[in-house]
Amino acid sequence: MSQIKPYDFMVKYQQQKDWIDGRGNFIAFAFFLGGISGGLYLAAAYFDSLLGMFVAWLLSLLMGVSYMAHLSHPFRSWRMFMKPGTSWIARGFIFIMLFIGLTTIQLILSQWVPEATGAITVLKVLAGIFAFAQSIYTGFAVSYVSAIKVWNSAIVPILFVTCGLSGGLAILLAITMGGDHAQLVMLENVIRVVLIALAIIIGVYLWNTTYSSTAASDAVKRLIGGSLALLFWIGVFLFGIAIPIIISITSYFAGEASSGLLITAIVSEIIGGLALRFAILKAGMYTPLLPAE
Repeated sequence: MSQIKPYDFMVKYQQQKDWIDGRGNFIAFAFFLGGISGGLYLAAAYFDSLLGMFVAWLLSLLMGVSYMAHLSHPFRSWRMFMKPGTSWIARGFIFIMLFIGLTTIQLILSQWVPEATGAITVLKVLAGIFAFAQSIYTGFAVSYVSAIKVWNSAIVPILFVTCGLSGGLAILLAITMGGDHAQLVMLENVIRVVLIALAIIIGVYLWNTTYSSTAASDAVKRLIGGSLALLFWIGVFLFGIAIPIIISITSYFAGEASSGLLITAIVSEIIGGLALRFAILKAGMYTPLLPAE
């Protein structure tokens, strides 16, 4: 194998490694946890699941831990809060802290002072706003990187937040299993719609990205037929979309799916959501400064 030369970045596409290799893997996990935490809180708040909101709170804490693990100097991380006007990472940290703080108060009141319905409702609304912000900001953090064309798309935030909602609904479905049957059926119906929407958004994203630039087109080729094809087709398509949709449609026509099939669908959605983040981040290539000869 030929050794990479110092000037290769000027004439060749170079794999980005800051957000995917080594310590950078923690960023991919953080993006995944942020999306799924935000999606779960929104779904749990709508279906009034206190346990679901608590799990979303835990996942947001894990997101923060994953971010800290990525940093070379975690004790200096407070400096990031100083530049929210120019940094999506800084905004993300603020969203995470506000979501965790508001949800902590809301959960305490919901558990021990349930009669404070007005305050609980206000806190739910505020926490829901920051849950959504936490979920979608990961997409903005990625799409803001103009040097990596496959990321630099307005569809990426929509893709990430939809994927997060899909995973959050799957976790809420796991929490709801064995409970109210009508709520379970409603959740399955919502998940079916979100999964179909996710499949359409992925298709639109790949189609749009293919024609946006040569660098982006090359990245899409790596995703669907190159070095990342296995991760995309098995991780994202099979586990994240095909298996859950097939089980959901089977459940719809059969009237009710078995617990085993539902658990399979839930695990598949979670694997697919994680695979999507890794696939998109791994597809990131820096555009050369000069055309190769």
